[in-house]
Amino acid sequence: MPSVPVQDPAGERANTSPCAGIVGAGIAGLSAAIALRRAGWDVEIFERSQFKNEIGAAISLPSNAARVLDHWQFDLQKAAPVPNQSVRLVSADQLTTISQEDYPDIAAQLGHACWSFHRVDLHRGLRDLATDPAVQDDTFGCPVEVRLGCEAVGVDCNLGKIQLADGRAVVKDLVVIADGAHSRLVGNLIGHEPQLQVAGRSIYRWLVPMSDVLAHAEARKLYVDELPGFLNLQDPAKGVFWISYTCRGGDILNNAVVHRTQAGEGDQDLWHSPVSKEQVLSMLDNFHPSAKSIVNMASEDGIKAHHLFTRPPLASFVRGRAVVVGDAAHAMLPTHAAGGAIAVESAATLEVLFKGVDGTDEAVVSQRLQLFDKLRIPRCNLTMLVSNAGPQALDNPSVIKEVRRFYSGPLPEQGSQPWGAQFRELLFHHDEYRAAELALAQAPLLENGGAKVESCAIVG
Repeated sequence: MPSVPVQDPAGERANTSPCAGIVGAGIAGLSAAIALRRAGWDVEIFERSQFKNEIGAAISLPSNAARVLDHWQFDLQKAAPVPNQSVRLVSADQLTTISQEDYPDIAAQLGHACWSFHRVDLHRGLRDLATDPAVQDDTFGCPVEVRLGCEAVGVDCNLGKIQLADGRAVVKDLVVIADGAHSRLVGNLIGHEPQLQVAGRSIYRWLVPMSDVLAHAEARKLYVDELPGFLNLQDPAKGVFWISYTCRGGDILNNAVVHRTQAGEGDQDLWHSPVSKEQVLSMLDNFHPSAKSIVNMASEDGIKAHHLFTRPPLASFVRGRAVVVGDAAHAMLPTHAAGGAIAVESAATLEVLFKGVDGTDEAVVSQRLQLFDKLRIPRCNLTMLVSNAGPQALDNPSVIKEVRRFYSGPLPEQGSQPWGAQFRELLFHHDEYRAAELALAQAPLLENGGAKVESCAIVG
């Protein structure tokens, strides 16, 4: 199918380079846009929001994603992430250390650092890489066009057509669906409405200035003289764990209290709903007073409830000229803090597979997408399944059986903890550029130079 001159929201434009349309300008969508721009494609993003209320929370990007950011020359100095070099498990009531692992040399062990970002800082850095005309070389596509307030309501995957809410449609050589866990479009790819399931767990999220924490005589003891990383305060009686870590150069403390969803926590269809300090403190009634003091440091409207959802694993991420990435493809719980990193990995796959590809060649595009499936279905579904099954995932034979439907490689031993050495090796010591380049090199070639993939489908 040839590239079609189409009317886009800015007016008429004839597509002379391979062109991609991405639905969603979150971390997954922007990462895909950067990757495809670097691969020589002209990219347009359709984002229904106006970015007026960017989510104020932190996000971890371990070494597997940091490798990709380094390859893109992401501006770490401007974004000011904090290295993650430790994980501590502490009792909620007495604040006694249950376990602790420091890994100050993790960058040397895994090849790249593990970073904790303020989500807004990461998002802005990715958007700069996607749209800045100065980020350019002779092989790049044009700066990415981000269409804010431009909602996509449907995708014809076989035609590469994106239907917009205002009645217009655009036709692209490649469509990337990246509209999040509550994706409205993934059903167009998989052929039925996605089975999004309420996890029964939610997260209270808030940020506080680290200066306020350090000024508190008791709360500061949780953080001083410790390497930066995850602090996990655990209350097994109520099934509550409170993860905190610093971001934005160490100036901000991110807090996430994972708990059983309570009545009155707002609209569960929303990504985040406001909750009161009193509601949070009632959940933390077994916690030490010095920990609870950090709740009172939040601004009056600064605590949100983020409701968690899961979805059965997809058997394929591709159809026709379309591919789904990020939370739209694999909604996962934050057990391993791996969701964002896996989305960035998938962008690296797109960069390798679609570099120099003629977007008008339907056979080549189709076969590169099949190769994407072959590479990403095992990695993404493995990570999603062990994340959604919780910290003791591999102690459950049914979880292992489900993982083995998609992934045949080594697994950590039973009892291995999230972010422990074995899970860090499995999930974060991974070079997706190398994996994709190797897979592409080993694939037979079509006469026109495209990689031929004889059988890449993963049967559910």
